[in-house]
Amino acid sequence: MRQAEIVPVNKKEAGRFAAEVLKNEYSCGVKSVKYVGGGSFGFVYKAEIEHAPYTVIMKACRTKGICAREANELRRLGEDSVVKVPKVYFTFTATKKIPIDFICMEFVEGTNCFTDFGKLLNSRKTKARFADEVTSAIRHWHEQTNDKFGLLDHAVYDEWFDFYRPFAEEILDGAKKLESENKLEKNVVATMERAWAAFSFIFSEKVERACLIHGDLNVMNVMTDKRLHLTAIIDPLESKWADVEYELFQLRNLTGDRFGLYETYKKKYPVSEKCDLKTAFYALYHEVYAYLRSGVKVNFILKPLVKRMNRELDKYGL
Repeated sequence: MRQAEIVPVNKKEAGRFAAEVLKNEYSCGVKSVKYVGGGSFGFVYKAEIEHAPYTVIMKACRTKGICAREANELRRLGEDSVVKVPKVYFTFTATKKIPIDFICMEFVEGTNCFTDFGKLLNSRKTKARFADEVTSAIRHWHEQTNDKFGLLDHAVYDEWFDFYRPFAEEILDGAKKLESENKLEKNVVATMERAWAAFSFIFSEKVERACLIHGDLNVMNVMTDKRLHLTAIIDPLESKWADVEYELFQLRNLTGDRFGLYETYKKKYPVSEKCDLKTAFYALYHEVYAYLRSGVKVNFILKPLVKRMNRELDKYGL
């Protein structure tokens, strides 16, 4: 698995390009462009322009080739949703003058549930209500099914593991290469190999339904007001027709467990017998995949995933 091509543009440059794109698209003045966050795959700006829609979000896509796909995912998730998904206004494809892709989308109220740490101070009752609201919203997507598995725009597989097993094997091969280059710790790869040896046991249960998943549903992409009233879900990443449990591991990432999202979902909806074991595998392999694709390693996420994978394997004596 090869690392994706990353556009060599920093966030200051991308903000300047965002203003230029908006000026050309809307033929009006741009009052301000403010950096509001970002991750491995992009920079995000809130922009004020002189006429409707007045306030927009501009996402600069650092990884080549993901802009159009993410815009399509936003549109599809928003087609049938019980939670707000930002409307896509337009996409911009990089040129020689402006060498980075953009998605221009609707501004939504609220802040994400990771960087706004004050939200962790809400009461247990408020957090439980929030967890119920989030899980109900994503379950609405999970109840939408397809006759094939795979990426949203390329679902061609009759069985989930026809798609996932070779994909996971590519990730493991990529991890070994990173280790050989001293870019990934030996214990991470050793844990991945330990889990890979148990693949047939971990995934012995057949996945019956190809369900619509968001693909990156951690608390960073859940927007609320201060009292945890859900305002939007943003930023899908490689949405798929997939095993539902390929979504669930994200509910535990970052501070997800502090809100009880994963356990709430499991209490409300049916999951497989080995759900905890499966999601530990999905989580570890996905995080290494994100590193392979973006070139960004997030150790404070990766290290707990290694521990959880080993703990779950120990439970089964694997």
